[in-house]
Amino acid sequence: MDWDSAKKHCKDQNWDWTLDLINKAQKEMEELEGKLKKLEDQQKAQRLYNACNY
Repeated sequence: MDWDSAKKHCKDQNWDWTLDLINKAQKEMEELEGKLKKLEDQQKAQRLYNACNY
């Protein structure tokens, strides 16, 4: 189930507490994905730097 489907289900069921939990989880996942992307980019840059120095 994706975020939007989960949110719709909670709204349909009137589950406000679960909707809040989903929103927090989605925000946390988006932050973690951003950090992961940054780390992957740093790793690629480091590999390129290392390759140019050999």
